[in-house]
Amino acid sequence: MNPSACLHIDQQLLSENVRLLQALCQRQGVELIAVVKAGCGLEGIARAVLAGGCGMLADSRLDNIGRLQQAGVDAPMVLLRLPSPSHADAVVRLADISLNSEYDAIEALHLAALRQGRVHRIMLMVELGDRREGVVPAQLPTLVERLRPLGGVRVVGIGSNFGCLGGVRTTVTNLSELVRCARDVEARLGYRLEHVSGGNSGALPLLLQGRLPAGINQLRVGFSMLLGRNPYTDEPLPGLHTGVFELEAELIEIQTKPSLPEGEVVLDAFGQVPHFEDRGPRIRGIVGLGRLDTDLATLRPADPRIEVIGASSDHLILDLTRSGPHRIGERIRFVPGYGALVQAMLSPYVCKQFRQPALTAEPVPARWPLPASPWRR
Repeated sequence: MNPSACLHIDQQLLSENVRLLQALCQRQGVELIAVVKAGCGLEGIARAVLAGGCGMLADSRLDNIGRLQQAGVDAPMVLLRLPSPSHADAVVRLADISLNSEYDAIEALHLAALRQGRVHRIMLMVELGDRREGVVPAQLPTLVERLRPLGGVRVVGIGSNFGCLGGVRTTVTNLSELVRCARDVEARLGYRLEHVSGGNSGALPLLLQGRLPAGINQLRVGFSMLLGRNPYTDEPLPGLHTGVFELEAELIEIQTKPSLPEGEVVLDAFGQVPHFEDRGPRIRGIVGLGRLDTDLATLRPADPRIEVIGASSDHLILDLTRSGPHRIGERIRFVPGYGALVQAMLSPYVCKQFRQPALTAEPVPARWPLPASPWRR
């Protein structure tokens, strides 16, 4: 395969980001859980995270956890997405901890654990404003009481999530409410919880300011670890590398064209009516990258003089007027945001190449698509 688009991954920079975050967390008595779901089960990313000193990984997909374990990645695994009852046996077999909010799913995990001769560890998720997963605080006591007889599971933590659906900011107020819920759960269970998980990368500004409420002892960090940025502002976070990932695509056309389409404008292939500004003739370039490969909204050229005009399934259209001269075959570099990164990781048409790897002597290209997860076999 000789793809025209390639995602470059710098393991050394990723390890250094993890090392800094680990040190910041340890300084305040907080456990760092590295969220590697954007890596889509790519072993090299997990290895780089572990090399940075983080001892626990988290992913939303059983397929990814299965592939990492099949590759020999030896670390405790947290399943982030709420488990499906139909997958309970695989969850118990592959994940050390799973996040939960529904009694029926937890009961299925309990029965699966009994069949496997295990006790599965669970973290209860609480809804504190973002309106994604979690039981509302008023219903938490009832859920905890129903779980007490289930010997196949053990509640080891409580957590919440912010910023992923409703865009709600992580604050001292909502984290303090999470700590209050944790103390109530502990009183009902009769033991201390190991984990009070205060959300994701959105909690890092509070951590950096020393404002995390007492009692929060865990963060699940992916966005800032991978991109080095504040998820709420997209500004770089102090000390973190923002260049772990770089997307490259090859120029396959350079032509001077009018900036407005000619003819009747209707819905495009993605059901939208495109709008363009009349800027006169412009030098337009096309690279071998499209909507099948990445997310336009979170992708920007590394050269600020290059503008993204739009894209179809397989073609990304650029305005090169201010950045030339360019030539056919030249590779244009892009900085992916989180959406663009995940989409590029998922695309089998984008090669994944480790750059300056921290853990191997020679660059190792990642083969795509990845092999099937063993749990489905």
